[in-house]
Amino acid sequence: MRPSRRTALALACCIAATGAGCASFQQPGEPLGARLGPGARYVHTRSGRAIYAEVHGPEHGARTVLFVHGFASNHDVWATVEPALRPAHRTVNVDLPGFGWSSRAEGDYSPVALAHDLADVLDDVSATEPVDVVAHSWGSSVALALALEHPDRVRRVVLVGAWIYDEQIPPFFRWARAPGVGEVLFSAFYRERPDDRFPAAFEDPSFATQEMVDAIERSFDRPGTSRAALAAARGQCFLQLEARYHTVRQPVLLLWGAHDGVALPRFGERLARDLPDARLRMIPATGHFPMIEAAAETRRSVLGFLDEAAP
Repeated sequence: MRPSRRTALALACCIAATGAGCASFQQPGEPLGARLGPGARYVHTRSGRAIYAEVHGPEHGARTVLFVHGFASNHDVWATVEPALRPAHRTVNVDLPGFGWSSRAEGDYSPVALAHDLADVLDDVSATEPVDVVAHSWGSSVALALALEHPDRVRRVVLVGAWIYDEQIPPFFRWARAPGVGEVLFSAFYRERPDDRFPAAFEDPSFATQEMVDAIERSFDRPGTSRAALAAARGQCFLQLEARYHTVRQPVLLLWGAHDGVALPRFGERLARDLPDARLRMIPATGHFPMIEAAAETRRSVLGFLDEAAP
């Protein structure tokens, strides 16, 4: 047994001895508490999940833009970008299963499975023409899976700080793949100290406001949160998916914080080489959340790329 696995098992045993239990998935009929405002809806997918989506902008004659957030995040992360697209685009901003206001039921949380859920969302909102997809971090793996599994449904793709390679997966997530170990690790540590972990993803920690941290902490209280997050972490087996990146046929814009300590800029350079039609833009003095630390530049880049005239 490798030392890292022995360490994880030993840690799990110590935690279990203190009485920490294993979190359960959301139970049928257990509410998540979302109050559906204007444009908000739940989409019930063929996998049996309920996905929270907010739809804004013109109902007819406008191109649809689908927004996809990252791990342990939700649709609010696009608050500095998505509203700017509403005048000329129809926006669909979702919470992926396991996060935000979406359901946290047992099931397959791999990028391909979640991509099929997003295809059902596009059906529900009557997006009959190919859509543009804007994704962040782990959500980028879902966006690429959507482009690969449903290529006729995707026109252009923007990936921000993409988390899409096996090499990016940290030891904690790898330990959590072991049956029993992951349940205990996520029960004990997934909710721990977001006020320290969240600011560490920024070049300038002052951008991580207390309001954002409070919202993260509130999301932990929703039924099934830790167990669904574990399922999503276990679903990050990227080797088969990354072997297909060279077949992505859509134009892709890669936006990367030059000081991204989570996704790491070298993976942006690698992805730019792996994708046939990609351009990489490094944003200086920025960490893992360019849409927050460099909001104006991110908006300009997204709008400019999506509205480019086709060659």
